[in-house]
Amino acid sequence: AYCASFPTIPMRTDAFTGNVNWPVYGWKSLDEDEITIPRYLRDAGYHTAFIHDTGNMEAAGFARDFDENVFLQPPAGWEDRIGEVQFPVPREHLRQDGSLFVRDRAATLHYEHEEDWAVARTMRAACSWLEDNRKRERFLLWIDTFEIHEDWRAPEYYTEYYSPHYEGLDYSYPNYGYTDIYQPHELARLQAHYAAEVTLTDRWVGQVLRSLELMGLYHNTMVILLSDHGMYLGEHRRTGKHTVDPEDPWPIYDEVGRIPLLIRHPAGGPRRSSALVQAADVAPTILESCGADLPAMVGRSLLPVLRDHSDLVHEHVFTSCHSGSGPGRINYLPSCITTTDAVWSLVTGPESWQPALHHRPTDPRQEHNVIGEYPQVVDRLQVWDEIVRVRVWDGRTFE
Repeated sequence: AYCASFPTIPMRTDAFTGNVNWPVYGWKSLDEDEITIPRYLRDAGYHTAFIHDTGNMEAAGFARDFDENVFLQPPAGWEDRIGEVQFPVPREHLRQDGSLFVRDRAATLHYEHEEDWAVARTMRAACSWLEDNRKRERFLLWIDTFEIHEDWRAPEYYTEYYSPHYEGLDYSYPNYGYTDIYQPHELARLQAHYAAEVTLTDRWVGQVLRSLELMGLYHNTMVILLSDHGMYLGEHRRTGKHTVDPEDPWPIYDEVGRIPLLIRHPAGGPRRSSALVQAADVAPTILESCGADLPAMVGRSLLPVLRDHSDLVHEHVFTSCHSGSGPGRINYLPSCITTTDAVWSLVTGPESWQPALHHRPTDPRQEHNVIGEYPQVVDRLQVWDEIVRVRVWDGRTFE
């Protein structure tokens, strides 16, 4: 599974609308004429609820079509604690001189117990909602947590599990740059903080899954678990998910572009599929499973994968951040385009980026550029399919 529109909000736009939006616009609020999953399901007789702690989604209007919206925010007055934030590492080693670190750390200074963490509060709220609504015949509950995004500050015992008895600079916030600022043990500590956040999130998502089981909802409920994107943690000499240097476009390799996607469907048993899929496939999968009208979308329903064991969904997918003209462009985030098929990944970009081709079965870390050896593969992957024809990079057409 791959993130097509990158990063956080563009990916969610794909998932909510069933379309790949990065060629048209990037990080912005939903357009008024965008129709999202909850609106389709409401017309099909479903009660819909949105429980989340992701402030970016609230600001971008993702809650507008839900019957219920529960937004879990930090307690009022957290901004007043910004002056209390101390820097555990040189400030210049943090993304954009630590400005975002200060904000994110201040919002968590009140944490004392594990239940204070955003993911815990969000999943507990979801379990409470399920208690109140378990007898509804039809519902959609979308749970969204920002956890695993920085600041990677899980409860201390989670980090100690992966990095016991650590001494040294305590990096929990990547620099969104290159790894030459880190000593090996410091980079390992950063990785431990990330692992701790993943484990914390796993634990609390498990609370929701267990509640579904105990409430007797598992037999007739579809559960989808996915993420928005990954993170470089030293791979390709980078830490962070994207560049913050407008002169330095970053590639989106699998560490960032490939995402987990797990679906539990009552009609299918456990299996692992080799199908190539993307976030936009979530919407048509939900709509078809729920018997709602299925409009024309770039995304494709994954029911054949779940029900019939088909492994063909897309022949290739494209991953990028909106880099053309138009709304939602992030000027400091120039991005390459990654084209992925079952075997190859091709990374192309602005003139300052040298195109790279990787044979993923023999080069899973995408470290060896073989573009000069397979010109016929490059020619094939540089052709957009019938659905996507876009203008990128200063208005030039990439076809």
